[in-house]
Formats: sequence, structure tokens, C-alpha cells
Amino acid sequence: MYSRLRAVGVGVGIGVTGLVGGSVLALLVALLLTVGGVEITPVLNIVLSLLLLTGVGFMGTALLYLRYRGIPLRSLGLEIPSVKELGLVIAALVASMAYLLVLGTILQSTGTESAENQVASMAMENPEIVLYLLPGAYLLIGPGEELLFRGVVQNRIRESFGPKSGVFLASVIFAVIHVTSLVGSDASAVAVTLLGLMGPSLLLGALYEYTRNLVVPILVHGTYDAIIFLALYAMATGSVEASGNAAATVVAVLP
Repeated sequence: MYSRLRAVGVGVGIGVTGLVGGSVLALLVALLLTVGGVEITPVLNIVLSLLLLTGVGFMGTALLYLRYRGIPLRSLGLEIPSVKELGLVIAALVASMAYLLVLGTILQSTGTESAENQVASMAMENPEIVLYLLPGAYLLIGPGEELLFRGVVQNRIRESFGPKSGVFLASVIFAVIHVTSLVGSDASAVAVTLLGLMGPSLLLGALYEYTRNLVVPILVHGTYDAIIFLALYAMATGSVEASGNAAATVVAVLP
């Protein structure tokens, strides 16, 4: 029992350390830039978040933990995907989009409100930042979050609980950590959004467990976010109407 509690505690601690460490670093750099007379524009804010929160915070925490445990990075599975694995990437993306469509339809039909994602809301107001978010999805967001939550947290919990519980508990931690990116929402709206986040998170965890190749969930995560960023850009620039279930889910559910 103690080993299991410790495994969950370590998993939560790793996630929180990555989030808090990266956030504090981004805040400190922003303050230093402000003192130096640099204006923190939405674009600069996003760049700092991508580089320091996702890049340094998430990736750095994961790499430090792996070094502490003496676990080689290559042991997590960093291989060029096979044809079968690329097929799984496509299937996972289709399933994720279908999940969002169903969720959006339910939200619209029941009149249920979801929480707003801070990054998504910023992209709606400043569509130019999508130009930075798109490459960031593949270079930093996907690799950083999957390395931390699947490569480290899921594997650590898996040691004590086994594969299925490892996937589930790591997905819960992943979803809960994202509460910090939700703004202006009550508890019920946050709960709805967390439910939305659990779907893609469970899928990413299952993909990693099945393939044991971290590149597979990284590709799915990066492409999933890139599709959402493009949808945000289309709505923000008026290419499509930002109303109904599309806007409700796209603005809310962004891992």
C-alpha cells in the first residue's frame, strides 16, 4: 500500500514541479524584461510560456528525474514510427476529433457551460500567436507534456500499479494539472472541461502503453493541438462562425 501511495505522490509531485517550476521561471523572466523596458505582448507571452513552461519546466523536470533514477532517455522508446504506428496516429486523431464533436453536441444540447482555456482564449483575441503555437505544438508542447506525463509519470505509477492503472492515474494527473490554464469558470464548468480532457489523455496513455514508443503519443498530441490552433485561427479571423458546439469545445478542451 505504501509503495502505491508513494508512486501516486511522486507522479503528482513531478507534474506539479514541472508546472510550478516552469511558471515561476516564465514569470521571473517576464518581470526582468518588464523592468528592462520590454513590453510583454501576447506574442512574447506565448513564446515565454512555450520555451520556459513547456520546454524548461516540463522537459527539464522529466530529464532531471530520469537522471536521478538512472533511467536512460532511450529506454522510454524514441523510435521512428512504423507504418502500423502511423496508422494508429491517424486513428487516434480521428477518434479524438469525434470525441470533441460528441462532447460539443452534448454541451450544446444540454446548455452546459465549459471552462475557457487561457491559451485558447488568447489565441481567439490575438490570432497572430497561432503562427508560434503551430510549430510549438510539435517542438515543445507535444514532446514536453508527453515526456513528462507519459514517459515519466505514467511509467512511475506503472511500476506499482500495472499498465491499466498507470494509464488511468497518469491521465487524471495530466487533466487536473491543466486546471491552472482554465479561467473565469465555476466548479461545474471546470469539471466538464476536465471530463473533456480525460478522453484524449486516456487515448494518449493507451497509445504509449500499447506501442511503448513515446514518439507515437507525441505526434498525436502535437497534431491534435495544431488542429485546434488552426480551428481557433479560423474562428478568430472570421473564416468560420465562432458559435455553437464548435466554439464551446475548441476554446475549452486543449491539452
